Amino acid sequence: MKEITGKFDMEKVIEEFERLTKDADNVQKETLKKILEVNASAEYLQSLGLNGRTDPESFKTCVPLVTYKDLEPYINRIIDGDFSPILTGKPITDISLRYERHTHIYFLLTFSFKCEKVRSLCI
Repeated sequence: MKEITGKFDMEKVIEEFERLTKDADNVQKETLKKILEVNASAEYLQSLGLNGRTDPESFKTCVPLVTYKDLEPYINRIIDGDFSPILTGKPITDISLRYERHTHIYFLLTFSFKCEKVRSLCI
């Protein structure tokens, strides 16, 4: 592990942050495009009329903001052993139970990857 030496320089932190976030809009669009490409075969996205489109405008038009309750029937099918591409283009490999303390509600979270293979971000 690298040892941190020297004093804290707020200007350098701000410069680094600005450098990393300079092109955030394009990074987000490219990330969305990749997610939609990988999941184009998902029943859920097809049922919304996305039909393989990967542009942000189509996504905004076709895919509504939803709650866990909206996705619960799909998640229950996965729990019951349906391995078809329901919510994702890849098979769901893991299901995790999450408890929200402030709402006192349990949620089932699905994953289509092994967590040890995730490089930097679990969404």
